[in-house]
Amino acid sequence: MQRRLLSVGTCTLLISSFATCALVGWDTAALAKPAAGGKSAQPAVLKNDIRLTPERIRWGLSLQQVAKIYDDAFDVQYAPVYKRTDPGVEMQAIDAEVADKKELIRRMRVDFGVTPTGVDQGPLRGEYSYNNGESMTHTQLPGGTQRYFFFFNDKLWKVYDEYKLGSKLGTSWSAAISALTELFGGPPKIVEADPQHGKRDEAIWNTQSMQIRAVNREDQKIVAVAFADRSIQDDIATHRPNRLGSPDAMDSQVRDATTHEPVAAPKPGAGKSKKK
Repeated sequence: MQRRLLSVGTCTLLISSFATCALVGWDTAALAKPAAGGKSAQPAVLKNDIRLTPERIRWGLSLQQVAKIYDDAFDVQYAPVYKRTDPGVEMQAIDAEVADKKELIRRMRVDFGVTPTGVDQGPLRGEYSYNNGESMTHTQLPGGTQRYFFFFNDKLWKVYDEYKLGSKLGTSWSAAISALTELFGGPPKIVEADPQHGKRDEAIWNTQSMQIRAVNREDQKIVAVAFADRSIQDDIATHRPNRLGSPDAMDSQVRDATTHEPVAAPKPGAGKSKKK
């Protein structure tokens, strides 16, 4: 397997078909000297497209196709472990660990249909919508990175990676942006947080076919990096025509059956016949 090392600030990223940093592969010749970014800067259009690892990952894959790619990747990852392990109890434990990793992607599928899910209580809220054919799953990559996969009608359109601060991207949000700017070869567009609408600080880069978005989750000691298919991201409203109603809202038929016009209180003496 051919490998290349690329220094990024104080960290060195291993670029291979199954990178331990879970980042991406690209042509290093395309890296340009980064310019200063800012709030008014447009997202940098990188010279070359970014290729996610493993290399067979591409937009439009089904969940089962993604799972099969990671089946093969885990086999490659654990091959050296098997070589130095004798048959017996220890190897059986390794078999169980590999099988569990392979099944995680399939087992952790969440469909965003017409019923709210527990995902709404976490930091991924806003990365998906309900009642529009969306689903999600995830796996854990070497080094502890959590990788989430998002689908429209079982077709992959977004990959969302969570990096712990102090690992590959530095110890702070600003350090991570500096590292990614050098990594991608250009400055991002900076989008400031909007807490009222649940929006965090973001930094955005573009390639011809991909939007790359870093998300500031420094309060959780995490920087997230999302890679999305631009053909969907640039027209996301079209793909999300439906909204999930409030789970506390009363059904219209129930409301009509239980709601009546208020009846006025009778006036004193009303209903009594008059004496002639």
